[in-house]
Amino acid sequence: MLITLGTPTWVHAQPQVGAIDLLPESRQPQRIRKRLTRRSKVSTATIFHPRSLDSTPEEHFPLQTVFTRTSQPRFVNRYDSREILLVVDGSCINNGSLSEQSIGGCSFAYKGAAKSGAIATFPFAALDQTEGGTVGFPLEQVGPGGESHVPSSNRAKLRAVIAALESREWQEEGWNRIVVATDLEYVVFGATRWLATWVKRRWKTRKARQVANRDLWEELHGIISRLARLGTEVSFWLIPPRSGIKKASVLMQDTKDAARDAADMHFDTSAEEFTRLCGIEV
Repeated sequence: MLITLGTPTWVHAQPQVGAIDLLPESRQPQRIRKRLTRRSKVSTATIFHPRSLDSTPEEHFPLQTVFTRTSQPRFVNRYDSREILLVVDGSCINNGSLSEQSIGGCSFAYKGAAKSGAIATFPFAALDQTEGGTVGFPLEQVGPGGESHVPSSNRAKLRAVIAALESREWQEEGWNRIVVATDLEYVVFGATRWLATWVKRRWKTRKARQVANRDLWEELHGIISRLARLGTEVSFWLIPPRSGIKKASVLMQDTKDAARDAADMHFDTSAEEFTRLCGIEV
């Protein structure tokens, strides 16, 4: 059970099986952040190409349980039982506004009680919730290094990817590949193509502007690199935002709704500190 003694400080009792444990940066051992420089070896993710261009994420990765790996249901590739799907999304109220406060929400889906992957849980919001297959949480006002950042929809979706990939020790379940589905080119092409170029240019764009969200890109790079070393590949599946596939996907809509709800629920200071989400037998 999670206990809050005020915002933004969160403390937790002994985590329950099936719970999402909250681990604020201030309550963890200090981590050495690896900064990516021009001399760094950059590991990029790969692009996922579906067998059928007309399949929704839940059709290509139906919910099922592979008991040789875990007792929990996962979205497993119908053509390769060694691959699973994570669906991510992010939302930002007053995105890009200079006059009003911007507030972001993030979400990811990794399993579900039904074929749609429905039932969202918001670990920041309440002490007792039904553990579902979709997690919604607020976009923090600071990054993993403690620097403040203005919320944006791009940052919210990138943060959702990080949370989804580190919420479990996925490689311990024996998956060869994790496919992350999103409708945002910024995330997909950033992780698979642009990151290495940004690093070579000293984190500058083609127009010599500073690359946004460097802290989260470096965080994501570390997670992808670690999973690769442990034998699990990370791939990204771009779902065109205005495509029929996205409109037909209940799973993607559920994930989007959870991100919007997470943004709507947090207008105070509860999202100040960068907090890691850890799934306990979920």
